[in-house]
Order: sequence, then structure tokens, then C-alpha cells
Amino acid sequence: MNALVYPQYWRQKLSHKFVWLEPEHFEEAKKISNCNLDEAREWKVYLNALALLGFEQWLRETTPDIKIHRVSCSISQRISTNALIDVPILILEDFNVYLITVDNLDNDFLTIPEEVINSPNLAAHFYVLLQVSEEEEKLTIYGFLRHDQIVEHCYTNNLEIQEDGSCILMLKWFDQEINNLLLSARFLEVKAIPLPSQFKANQAQKNTSNILVSLSDWLSGIFTEGWQSTEIIWKTLPINLDVGFARSVNKSNSYEISGTKLFDFGILLNGESFALVVNQKSAVNNDKDILVQILPSNKQYLPLGLQLKVTLNYNTSESESQEVTARTSDNAIQLEFNESPGQQFKVEVSFNGAVVTEEFLL
Repeated sequence: MNALVYPQYWRQKLSHKFVWLEPEHFEEAKKISNCNLDEAREWKVYLNALALLGFEQWLRETTPDIKIHRVSCSISQRISTNALIDVPILILEDFNVYLITVDNLDNDFLTIPEEVINSPNLAAHFYVLLQVSEEEEKLTIYGFLRHDQIVEHCYTNNLEIQEDGSCILMLKWFDQEINNLLLSARFLEVKAIPLPSQFKANQAQKNTSNILVSLSDWLSGIFTEGWQSTEIIWKTLPINLDVGFARSVNKSNSYEISGTKLFDFGILLNGESFALVVNQKSAVNNDKDILVQILPSNKQYLPLGLQLKVTLNYNTSESESQEVTARTSDNAIQLEFNESPGQQFKVEVSFNGAVVTEEFLL
């Protein structure tokens, strides 16, 4: 958290870590969960409601003047796995708070849907871990994590999205001094914790080029701003092109010209950068063979789920697309096609809603 100086009375005032659940909490939670759901989802909605109601009470008793707005006890959202998740969210001052609700903490980690971290519609500034003990009629406030801390921890520990679309969070990452959450909400600026929605808007403007890149100019040594000769640019990077199938393409000089542009996805991947490589050579009937590649420029592997898409004749009614997605331990992805001079094509690289777009003229 940013270095902030808090009033001394705040430091002394905030100390609670659990709250007793009242009969009215159970009654309201039952009403909320009585929505003709299947048994498993009904139980989850019930726990979410208890956690939200108890946490709200703790907030109001601890800091009566703090602004709290309930978004929902249980918002159903369809995620990429085509499943429904229930999202308990509230707004604390101007910060979105996502409540992670469990009924036990038997492991040293837990999992949450990846979308609640990376989706512009679901991501929150803070993630609060709450344990509901129904029999003891008690809610334990275990701790909290900031969104940017989750991104940093996952990046530092090389944690990838699981096959079921979930993300692993280690319990040791959570700040168990819950007072810090209230101090942050009161004294921190919202912009100090950027979310994917903010990043997406900024990054789309930054990385969507309105310039049509002419590949024929490359043959004359003229590169559009941001692009460089692949042979030159890769000499300046900490990793070389001698990886995977990229070796045969770029080391054998089978392509007449190759250009590279570096880009990143900002906070989504903690500033990790990538190389968009476009290779061209002449084919039969004056056509051009084009190979488009994405490679990591400062890591060994691409992040799982990074997608490369090429659309031919994108500005006509005859457009056609092909795409490929990075798997675990992929050190490059590529698409190859053949097209006539004078035609245009578009390349899109995307990750969790953020898109980098480049347009080309043969």
C-alpha cells in the first residue's frame, strides 16, 4: 500500500476481526437464497448473503461514518466456462469490494473464478476473505488483498489460470490486519488501484494503430513508427529468436523481410512484453506468403490464453479470419497465409479483454 500517514485515532479505533451473526441475518439470508436454485448454488448464495450481511454490520459498528453501498448479495454472471457464478459485491467509499466467502479454510490456498480478477465487469479494488461458521453463528474476517497485489503475486509466483477457469490465491498473501482495508478506503485515491476496465480503455487507445503498415516499404528499409527490422531489434532483447519453430523461420533467412513491434498489456501481465513478428516472402503468381508470430520478449513462455487472430480482407464483405491461442508452455504462436499484393489484413493480439490491433497493406 502507498505510504500514507493515518490519524492516530484511526490506528487505535479499529481492532475487530469477527462479528456474531444475529437471527435476522439468518432469516434474511434464507430469503435471499430461496430462489429455486439447485442445492449447491443455494448453499453458496446463502453463505454469500450471511457474509455480506455480517460484514456490513461490522463495518457500520466499527466506522459508523464510512460510506457503504450494497451492489448485490448475489449477482449471477455467466463466465467463460459457460457456468454461473454468484458475485457478492459492495462499494466501500468509492472502492469496489469483492467478498470471498468460505465455510472452512482447510488448505493454505483457495481458488476464485479468474473473471472476478480480469473481467472489466467483475474486477474489484479489494478482495476480502470471510469465513462463515454457521453452527457457531460467527463471521470471521480473515483478511484482504488489493487487486494490484493479486496481479503481482500471480506474476511473481508464475501462477497460471487453472483448466477450470479458476485462479489460485495463497492465504499467506492476505493482509490479516483488516484495519488497513478501512484506512485504505478512507485515505487512498481510487486511481491508485487500477482495474482492468480502466486499463482496457487506456490500452485500447494506446495500442490500436490507425496507421496502415505497408510491407512493401520494408523491402526498402522503411519501417513505420514502432516497427523495426527483426534482425536488428532482437539483438537488443534479453531473449533471442532461437526458440521453438521460430528458429527455422528467422535463422534460415527463408523470408525476404521480417519486422517486429514490441507491446505489452500493462497491469494485466505486470508489464511483461511481447513481440509481434510479421514475415514476408514471394510466392507463385506474384502472391506473398505471410507468417505472423507472437513471441515473449523477456520471458521463456507466453501466458496461457493469449490469442492471435488474423483477418484477411477485413474491410470487405469477404473477410475471413483464423486464430490461435497460447497453451501451457508455448514459447510462440503463429498463423501463416498467402495473399495477393494490394490486399489488406488485420492482426489482433488479445488477452482478457485487452486487444492490440495492427493493420497491414501488402
